[in-house]
Amino acid sequence: MLPFRLGMRVAGPEFCGRRPELAQLREYMAGSGRVYVVGERRMGKTSLVFEAARTLPGTRVVDVDLMAARSLGDVTQRLAAAVVRTQSGQAGQSGQAGLLRLLKGLAQLRPTLGVDPLSGAPTVSFAPGSGNHPDSLDAVFALIAAWPRAVVVIDEFQDVLGLPDPGAALAQLRGLVQRQPEAAFVFCGSVRHRMEDIFTRDDSPFFKAAMRMHVGPIDRGEFRDFLAAKFAESGRTVTPELLDAICDLCHDNPGDVQRYCTALWQVTSDGQAVTDHDLPAAWEMVFAMHAQEYEVILRNLSAQQSQALRGIGGPRRAIAPDRSIAGGSRHRAASLARQGPVRARGEGARGEGRHRVPYLRPVPHPLAGAAAFVMRPGELTGAAGFDALARPPGLC
Repeated sequence: MLPFRLGMRVAGPEFCGRRPELAQLREYMAGSGRVYVVGERRMGKTSLVFEAARTLPGTRVVDVDLMAARSLGDVTQRLAAAVVRTQSGQAGQSGQAGLLRLLKGLAQLRPTLGVDPLSGAPTVSFAPGSGNHPDSLDAVFALIAAWPRAVVVIDEFQDVLGLPDPGAALAQLRGLVQRQPEAAFVFCGSVRHRMEDIFTRDDSPFFKAAMRMHVGPIDRGEFRDFLAAKFAESGRTVTPELLDAICDLCHDNPGDVQRYCTALWQVTSDGQAVTDHDLPAAWEMVFAMHAQEYEVILRNLSAQQSQALRGIGGPRRAIAPDRSIAGGSRHRAASLARQGPVRARGEGARGEGRHRVPYLRPVPHPLAGAAAFVMRPGELTGAAGFDALARPPGLC
């Protein structure tokens, strides 16, 4: 059985390190605080938040994901469904009675209660468009206010900026959050500059409305020991130096490191001493899964982005939009890496109303063992092509 956990929340023994962050988050939660959590994707933000809540006795966690929310009514229905899930997790007759009372409080959303055929857990759906009335969101927050020690976790909160009237939506949410003296609120987001806009721009309703927490890499020593123990479950041994090299190649992103370690585990055998000679085969496995995605990225580059790539590659190494970077040679990757920093003009992020000029820093990618090469931007460009090339599809 694969020892590494990917694409899911982890808790308990599967959660690694981050003791200072856990202690800080528990303080915010216990004190009914407001905090917004930012960091790269696959850095472990969600697992950190829920591990903190799990280890704080007596809390009720309301977990809502706003990814790709289309309207304020959609936000209302997602939050209402999260409240129902939280209540349905309460055991016994008191939990069932509380669920019935809660559904009555959501009557204007016209809820329909069902049962998940796989888990047997209660499910709820709402009539289309029923969340569009302004009072509907107020009703959901009123139910949360009735719970002592509630922790409301709103994931991908930056997607509120994509609603038809984001200013009005943020203003209403801000007013409702302010009237929740007993509940803690944790706002998470993976698009850092949009989260910062919500909480640091003085024209935003949420200006300075929450404390900031940045989630970076796990302590290298703790993470290295954690990874070594996972390999040891099948008798595999990995030296600290090799694990350091893997973390360096994956830029210390925990999700990327464990994705690569999963491939490394698959190309080795039980009881084997894993060495650097096994690394290329693991990179080949990761890259082979996503080679076509690289080609799609290149085909979708704008003329400006393609020109930047050609400039980095040099006049004799022009990269056609319909060719995969992975088709290059190892010599090309090394040659490009030696050319040093290149300044390129990026496109302004859509809807931001300003222009960003990033540094594109050519570096050999961890997949260089599989004859691949990508560029890593010094900051967000707002241009989808560069953002996609910043980290390979298999490692994001």
